[in-house]
Amino acid sequence: MRKNSNKAHPLLRRVSLGVALSIFLLFIISLTNDIIFGEIFLYETIPGFNYDANWRISQMFNWEGRAAGNSDEKGAAETTKAQPTFIEPDPLPITSPPIDIIGLSDIIFETGTVYEDVQSVIETQITRPFDVSEFTSLDVLRTRMYTVNPCTRMTYADFDVERFIATDLRIDQQAALAGKPVVLIFHTHSTEMFVDSDPADKFTGIVGVGAYLAQLLNDMGIPTIHMTNRWDVVNGQSMIRGAYERQEADIRAMLERYPSIEVIIDMHRDGLPDGAPKLLTTIDGQPAAQIMFFNGLSQLNVNGVNVPIASLPNPNLPYNLAFSFQMQMAANDMFPGFTRRIFLRAYRFSLHFLPKSLLIEVGAQNNTFQEAINAMRPLADVLAAVVN
Repeated sequence: MRKNSNKAHPLLRRVSLGVALSIFLLFIISLTNDIIFGEIFLYETIPGFNYDANWRISQMFNWEGRAAGNSDEKGAAETTKAQPTFIEPDPLPITSPPIDIIGLSDIIFETGTVYEDVQSVIETQITRPFDVSEFTSLDVLRTRMYTVNPCTRMTYADFDVERFIATDLRIDQQAALAGKPVVLIFHTHSTEMFVDSDPADKFTGIVGVGAYLAQLLNDMGIPTIHMTNRWDVVNGQSMIRGAYERQEADIRAMLERYPSIEVIIDMHRDGLPDGAPKLLTTIDGQPAAQIMFFNGLSQLNVNGVNVPIASLPNPNLPYNLAFSFQMQMAANDMFPGFTRRIFLRAYRFSLHFLPKSLLIEVGAQNNTFQEAINAMRPLADVLAAVVN
């Protein structure tokens, strides 16, 4: 028995080594291949900021360890409670479904705030209106209008400024006047909070910001539905990965139920490493969180050539790009300094549902809830200028 046991040891050692190597390789792949988990990590360096690579790893395995803006991992209990200054919008008569009409039931999130996994380049505020005649090359577009993640590339085929400007993005005014919903707001990551949010009350986080935007748009005669589904909460626990996949059926069901919807807005709150500069501007004398429009190109940069991602098709990409471009132009004309540069990434996110689809990042975790709320009126004004 002893002799046979000794002979088996090399095999056991080889098996153990193989298992260890497999686990290590899976770990490395998980850090470098965004498609594997469906969710996309967007980590970029910030000029002048000492970026800690270990932050990414800690966030992957400790989604609930950080309260909104807290680095001590004690949770949000010690943060100051937000003081909402708006009234929850009443549902639209007849046409508006109750909140969370479909999909996951509302679950109170009690385990802490998920630290957003999106962290984009912070650039100098724009202080003068754009001149379209400047956009004669992709280099100028990159300098003035876009931030491009290296995983994808800008091409002349996709970024035709004249086509962007000529694209008609107006909504059906007759549908709007009839009270039919024309805008849908939702939050793929509903648990994103601000520095003074109450993690037990989603309406003090990004969901509350979306509710206020819906109220403003309804008051402006742009009938809007706001979904508060929590696709990033599963069985009462935070689950960022897979949220985009989980929301797919629910969004499609809503669009089938209300075919009058022409505009969808997936509203997020950006996430920055501790110590990053605050995303803040001043509008009408009030501090307001800066916003950022975001586009996924469904194209990967492979050795300097964009390759379409077959599993993530987006036939609406030309309209998506025209929409964010016109929104950026209008915002800069109406409220200089309000928007950051449009962020471009390789994947698709939630932008394939309709031609007029927007993904918007409102401030970051170090902004206050009130600063995010203050950003909604200018955003509503910009949207109305583009779609009316």
